[in-house]
Amino acid sequence: MSHKKNQEKAELSIYQQALKVARAKGGEARRNVARLSGDARSFDRPDILITAEGGRRIVGLEHFRVDHHIGRGKKVESKSARFSSDAERFRKQHEDAARRDALTEEAYQGFGNLISRAIREQSNACVDDIGTSLDAGLFGKNGRGHAFKLDAYRDRVAEINSSADVQLGLVIEFHTDLRGWFLNNGFHERKIAPGEFPVSLEVYDLLKRASAHVDWIVLAFCPLYGDEVRDAAIIRCCNGMFETSAARQGIIQTPYLGLGKETPFGKQNRQGEVEFGVGNDSVDYLVENTSEPMDPFELFNNAISGAAEALNLARKGKPFAATTSVQLTYDITKDSLKHKNGNVEPQDILKAIAEMNPSEKSARMENWRKHWLIDNV
Repeated sequence: MSHKKNQEKAELSIYQQALKVARAKGGEARRNVARLSGDARSFDRPDILITAEGGRRIVGLEHFRVDHHIGRGKKVESKSARFSSDAERFRKQHEDAARRDALTEEAYQGFGNLISRAIREQSNACVDDIGTSLDAGLFGKNGRGHAFKLDAYRDRVAEINSSADVQLGLVIEFHTDLRGWFLNNGFHERKIAPGEFPVSLEVYDLLKRASAHVDWIVLAFCPLYGDEVRDAAIIRCCNGMFETSAARQGIIQTPYLGLGKETPFGKQNRQGEVEFGVGNDSVDYLVENTSEPMDPFELFNNAISGAAEALNLARKGKPFAATTSVQLTYDITKDSLKHKNGNVEPQDILKAIAEMNPSEKSARMENWRKHWLIDNV
């Protein structure tokens, strides 16, 4: 099968998976699946064509991918897509030897290098890279983004049937890994799973801006590697419905608090060296950590200011995502400050910690660590 056919098949699969996941969620998502459903097939400019109501309604959908791991050149290329391609090439190269239990040291070393590379790319990513990737796909530079091609796409779809109700939309495939973050939504807190993306303020603003140009936005949320859709939203955009339709499906603006939002948290200038040992039933790898040393004062100050902001957001019933240090500081001080009048300031967090009995503070931190199965905090 040609590369183009494989790509078309993958795009159609993402769209169909998104519909299936959204349908299972019920409510607005399920209703919008029904509104969007029809005979879907691959097309060219836009990527997917949906024919419904006997051809009286035609929907054109343009697909593109958004990544958490990106290159910072002019094209904002997807590092995770390239990694997946290289890993698949490596698998095919060595699968015959693996079946025969005849892998060479070169193969073991090559696999270790892939592990080290994945660690480095994760260390060099930050939350704002997701917005950068989306911006490049939607608007880009010099009018190269998909948003600037929509008029031409609409005209091309209209050529099929000039009397049909022509609608246009975007299928946006997000690939993320935010497992080091916690999500607080006003009712409970939990770790963010791979492939889950509470929509950041920057990404929400970009989607809202794009919604003025289309009738539909289909969001498909996937892990960093692979093409399994873990969550989805089908958002109506016509007649200014974007915010209402998105909110009904839990797509709301989520502030991110902590180091690692705007710049990488553990940046690595080079990939770590790899050592390995082959046993009877396993292979053990040791990967060098080349992350830049963390500034403890910056981390502490960020945790204090982030916890203050988290408390103010929680009081308003608004969601937020937090790093481990911000979440810990927030959790051990929120009871002490729940009756404070007015906004919580960083000095209030510092005072609450200072006035806490040392043994109580240690116990709270230890209980928190055990609850979240975290080795060191």
